[in-house]
Amino acid sequence: MLKIGDFSKLAQVSVKTLRYYGRLGLLNPAWIDRFTGYRYYALDQLPRLNRILALKGLGFSLEQVQRLLRDDLSAAEVRGMMRMKHAELERQVQTEQARLARVEARLRQIELEGTMPEYEVVLKTVPPQQVIGIRDVIPGYRDVERLFEALRAHLQTQNVVPDAACPYIAIYYDAEYHDRGVDAEAAALLPRSLPATPRTVVHELPGVESMACVIHQGGYERLPEVYNTLIAWTEANGYHVTGPNRDVYLQGLEPGLGAAPGLDPTDYITEVQFPVQKKPISSFVTQRKEKSDMEPKIVTKPAFTVVGMLYHGKNENNEIARIWSEFIPRVKEIEHMGLQNSYGVCGQPEENGAFKYVAGFEVDSVVGIPEGMVSWDVSAQKYAVFPCTLPTIGEAYQYAFKTWLPQSDYQAGDGPDFELYDESFDPQV
Repeated sequence: MLKIGDFSKLAQVSVKTLRYYGRLGLLNPAWIDRFTGYRYYALDQLPRLNRILALKGLGFSLEQVQRLLRDDLSAAEVRGMMRMKHAELERQVQTEQARLARVEARLRQIELEGTMPEYEVVLKTVPPQQVIGIRDVIPGYRDVERLFEALRAHLQTQNVVPDAACPYIAIYYDAEYHDRGVDAEAAALLPRSLPATPRTVVHELPGVESMACVIHQGGYERLPEVYNTLIAWTEANGYHVTGPNRDVYLQGLEPGLGAAPGLDPTDYITEVQFPVQKKPISSFVTQRKEKSDMEPKIVTKPAFTVVGMLYHGKNENNEIARIWSEFIPRVKEIEHMGLQNSYGVCGQPEENGAFKYVAGFEVDSVVGIPEGMVSWDVSAQKYAVFPCTLPTIGEAYQYAFKTWLPQSDYQAGDGPDFELYDESFDPQV
């Protein structure tokens, strides 16, 4: 038998912790001297103590550890508790990875701008809210004030004056910026039930699980800067906008007057809200992560020439796949072919979004180009090489141009980019 102090040293657990475990019934002393109150422990209690420490190290609470140590606990119940802990830890890892990504994005922004950002983006959950509003297609964004004037007139008849607790909200329903013809709503949170009119509608503003929010203090003329901040943050952190954005006027807006009387524009407070959702992880990114190979190889390729079939358009109906289907049966018509590698050479997009694309093979000479085919000389260039499969080629392009390139030290060159396929390439797969 060992005194509690000696057992503490042997187990490397504090006396205070042993006493606490004893109060909880997790590890009772083997014997307590009823005259002195000294606590004694046996060596055969070490395995139970080690199990307590091991389960605690897995993240289980002491209450859960107590359940796991029960003699009558079945193997199925143990597996169930372990699976629940596994799922909980996975969620924690995902949360921390998302936080790490936001820290990395912040670092890149600071390095780029040389200072802390002016606006802070916060993700929060917005519950469903009852509002009264007037929705219309207006000539331009500034014309939303006319909707607010009409809404204010109705609220006055009901003795309702919106404030920070029940503010005015501008809601913009268009998925993209419009020069004219803006689908907008002037709304206000309802402090109590109000009647509607032929023009005003009482409805529920949907709740949003992830709302990216920025608080702007100052005049409304700077709100476009806030929108740009949110758009940049959304892209940098792997989100996309999923619904109408909202401007919540916490302090400043007084429809028909422009601002609350006596309030300086520098004191206006507006919260701009963008509903967002994490972009799905592409199979290309998943494959590359599994291979720990997210960084492309940088290579210099000498000039080469491709002979093949030309497509010119926007690939809106998968025309490129049809070009390959027409081209492959005619490959044998090409003379002076070099290596048995096929190329999909893609030119820079034109103003209307169209581009030129040649499905072809590298040749040593352009003598005797088959009818209906063209040649394309590609000058020597430095390239970033992204290995991918045919099903993930679109995702690889997205990753290369939207994720990797903006974060790298490189800039896109003037020449075409290309897909390089080896002899196993089958466009039908």
